[in-house]
Amino acid sequence: MKCAICGGESAGEVCNQCIRLEKIIFQKEWSFKAGLIGKSEDLRVAVSNLRISGRLPMSDNPKAINTRVDNVSHYLMNVSKVEETTYSGKKAMMVTIQNPETKFTRYLYLPALDDIAGLTNAIKDAKTKAATLTERIRQQKGLAPAQTGAPAMTAATAAPVHTAPVPAPAPAPITTPGSDDNFDTVALSGMADDLSEFETKIKKLKVLRDNGILSEEEYIAEKKKLVSIF
Repeated sequence: MKCAICGGESAGEVCNQCIRLEKIIFQKEWSFKAGLIGKSEDLRVAVSNLRISGRLPMSDNPKAINTRVDNVSHYLMNVSKVEETTYSGKKAMMVTIQNPETKFTRYLYLPALDDIAGLTNAIKDAKTKAATLTERIRQQKGLAPAQTGAPAMTAATAAPVHTAPVPAPAPAPITTPGSDDNFDTVALSGMADDLSEFETKIKKLKVLRDNGILSEEEYIAEKKKLVSIF
């Protein structure tokens, strides 16, 4: 698979090199139990300046048929719509992912999310940042300008409210030696910040485990969550 941003080889829609530049804008963890006898699922979502990721119910149709809970990771500019719906009889958000290159469509469900407005606003803000960052990365890589004209998001209400179109990305500034806008410099800086934050959180988890606040199983589960985010 090719990275949707820089065109490099990638296991997902965004390659590891581009992921190093991402900054988390919104994240949430919560539990959801479908029905009366359904299994309780630990869900999470993270919105950055490049991706929407986490562990969520997902399906290939908008009626939530044959959904499964799994880890997800999608390029943010492929988010075409965010709307209110129902999932297993409960209020939920549905995020539509559409990849214009592969014609791939996926629906992500966030049932019982207690911060619907926060998620919606975060995605609108993050798409603007993603458009600008994508343009800069592509120009630094010598690629054609990114296509950022994704469809506007809508809210599924009696009077749908369409969000403002994503502004066209500003031209990338001319870089000079030592400039902070140099791609390699920004990438290394982003890696250092992310690694520092990751190491700090891992140390905190170890302290909680060593003091008996977390069991070994809980420690391993929390560590896996951190790894999926970073």
